[in-house]
Amino acid sequence: SKAEPALLVLAVLRLVHAHRAGSGGTATIGTGWLVLAPVVAILVVAPPALGSFSAARAVPVSVSAADDRSFPALTGSSPHQLGLLDFTTRVVWDGGRTLTGQDVALTGFVLARRPDGFVLARLVITCCAADAQPVEIEVRGQQSPAIGSWVRVVGRYAGVDSQRTTFPVLTVASTDAVPEPANPYDSG
Repeated sequence: SKAEPALLVLAVLRLVHAHRAGSGGTATIGTGWLVLAPVVAILVVAPPALGSFSAARAVPVSVSAADDRSFPALTGSSPHQLGLLDFTTRVVWDGGRTLTGQDVALTGFVLARRPDGFVLARLVITCCAADAQPVEIEVRGQQSPAIGSWVRVVGRYAGVDSQRTTFPVLTVASTDAVPEPANPYDSG
């Protein structure tokens, strides 16, 4: 963030000032280090990206359909690479019309196992990590890879889960293990 370099500069300036003050500056130098320590800790120890552990404990993104909207048709080569949020939004707001009969590719991590498949998820951050929410899609037709593993699934839209009507279902044609993306968060 922009505040970290400013705090670092202020702490260094305070230390230089205390050093120049002479013998009376010993207590002040200790105070300067207290300001500097958290900034150095943040710069040195970056927290890892949020993943399946965080997603399993969060409430999934809720997309409610208020109006029927029209989305542009999917273009380009098949399978169409979509974000989980884009896929879910098309299901809820467009009734899945632009997805029906189309092969789509979705990338995410395995959140949970199901008897006939698994839950594919990706976290969406709208402001900061504290507000991260998972976008979840039911993948059916293949056994579940390990929970927490990143996969790319190719399949077709198969409606919504009968229990959770905003929970899209994908009938999978293939599942491939992939490394965690450089940006593990879904942008839509």
